[in-house]
Amino acid sequence: MLRIGLDARYGVLTHRRGIGVYVHQLLTAWHTAPPDDFTCVAFVDGRADPDVVRSLAGPRLTFVSLSARPFAVWEQRAWPQAVRAHHCDLVHGTANIGPPTGERPLVLTLHDVIEWHRGEAFADRLTPRHRMSRLYRMRAMAASARAAAAIVTVSEHARRDIAATLAIPPDRIAVVPLAATPPGGTPDLSAAGALGVGRPYAFALGAADARKNVDLLWRVFEAPAPAALALVGFEPQALRRAAVAASHQPQVVVAGFVSDAVRQGLLAGSRAFLYPSLYEGFGLPALDAMAAGIPTLVAKGTSTAEVTAGGAWPLDPHDPAEWRAALERLLSDPSWAADLAARGQRAAAQYTWPHTIEATWAVYRHVAAAGALPSDIRGG
Repeated sequence: MLRIGLDARYGVLTHRRGIGVYVHQLLTAWHTAPPDDFTCVAFVDGRADPDVVRSLAGPRLTFVSLSARPFAVWEQRAWPQAVRAHHCDLVHGTANIGPPTGERPLVLTLHDVIEWHRGEAFADRLTPRHRMSRLYRMRAMAASARAAAAIVTVSEHARRDIAATLAIPPDRIAVVPLAATPPGGTPDLSAAGALGVGRPYAFALGAADARKNVDLLWRVFEAPAPAALALVGFEPQALRRAAVAASHQPQVVVAGFVSDAVRQGLLAGSRAFLYPSLYEGFGLPALDAMAAGIPTLVAKGTSTAEVTAGGAWPLDPHDPAEWRAALERLLSDPSWAADLAARGQRAAAQYTWPHTIEATWAVYRHVAAAGALPSDIRGG
């Protein structure tokens, strides 16, 4: 029976973003319906939520916590040592980086190569610490990609970008799309009122990271705005400072990282979801909004536009007037909004986590048997 050593760090955090959602779904499948031919050793670090770990552990899924500092020390020293100690046959690097050893076949999920585009596709002001971590990630990701027996990515857009950026033959890259995040618990429908968000309102996720293109939202919602905006994301203080600097009115409400119930409640009560990000490997938040039946506006020219094709409205990420006009139409034309919402739900339903899991396990099997990907799964 094949023994898989999997990087589970992001899947067992209390609050999970895109990669964390993906890894959590992999772990859930190991817990609820494991394959007959694999067992899994899931390696985590000190940030793991003990309740999440307990809820997922089982006869075919064992968790091992490595007492090493996160990131470089964990990835470059503790993890490869643990892979050997636990006699893993194959390693799955789920978060762009694999252990620096050629002793066991590596399946690498490379979600994107965004670090190579900073300062080119979009301007970004990086702190010295971020510059150091970026340099490490770029070197580690490139080395992992070269060493991998197979690379898994999440969209055709990401596949083309990885192949071009890292000079990786496309036939070593399998496209395994993600799916909408399963709803967790009951949405908090009072969230908008509690945060002081006016109605009607649009909903967006963001960060101070330039690629999230929050500056466009400031311009879309300049007073007099067609609606209020609820913006949820990391680095809320930086976002609030930017909003103040842009002379925004109280119709823009910025919150930090909120609970799943609050996020789902804000989404459910919104009239539109706006996702103007300039670069994504996949664009999971847009798919989540579509699955929830919320009319969704996304940026053209990204993987998000590919993933949401036919179900979201693609717009120029540099033209706030175009976004404002689309939002105004959604608010004034209920039939068009309803049609876009329905198309979004149909498009989102094409993506399922069972497909993601089965396709991932198929990659394991092929790499274990042949050391490479066959042509029938390279394209997803």
